[in-house]
Formats: sequence, C-alpha cells, structure tokens
Amino acid sequence: MSDNLITPEEIETLRAGAKTITPEMVMEALAEGKVVPVVPLNLKSGYKVSMTIDKLDSRTVEHLLISRQEGRTDPADAEIIARAVIGDMYIMMGSAFNRNVIHFIKIVEEK
Repeated sequence: MSDNLITPEEIETLRAGAKTITPEMVMEALAEGKVVPVVPLNLKSGYKVSMTIDKLDSRTVEHLLISRQEGRTDPADAEIIARAVIGDMYIMMGSAFNRNVIHFIKIVEEK
C-alpha cells in the first residue's frame, strides 16, 4: 500500500493549500480561547493530512499533521507520506492531545 499512500496530485493540492501561521495569529486565537483553524486534506488512502507554514521569530517551518481516518495511524505510513511532501531532514513527534496524530516538522529557513 505504501506506493498509494499519497498521489502527486494530492501533494500538489496539499502544498498549494498550506496555511501560513504567524505568532500573532496564534496569540490572537489563544486570547479568544480558540485555535487557528486548519482544514485537513482527506487522502484516497484513508489518511488525513494538514500542512502549515509556521513563521516563527527566526525560522520558517513546514509542519504536517497526519492521522488515519479509520483506526490507528501507522507511523511508517505517516513517514512515507511526510517524506513525499516535505522530503528528508524532519523531526517526527506525537501529539499531546491526540495519540492518533503524528506531527512532522522541517525547518526550511533560518535567519
């Protein structure tokens, strides 16, 4: 199944729709008791993926959240999807809020 986890068209759609998030946006949302909304892309393979471009003080980071729509998220599958979207040299982390969500973070620019 690994060859069919994410298609080139899904990668293009995901990257084109990546939401840019700034510290100001996060602070504003927190002040209102909310989160910055990000809509995931439902892949044909049964995974959900959302992508943001996080603008931090001195870094720009590509951030993926990957989860399985039905059942547990397979970390190996999630890594295949992440590598297809953001390439190598990423950090993989679990979620404190949902054990079925895996985060991938890649620094793309440092000042």
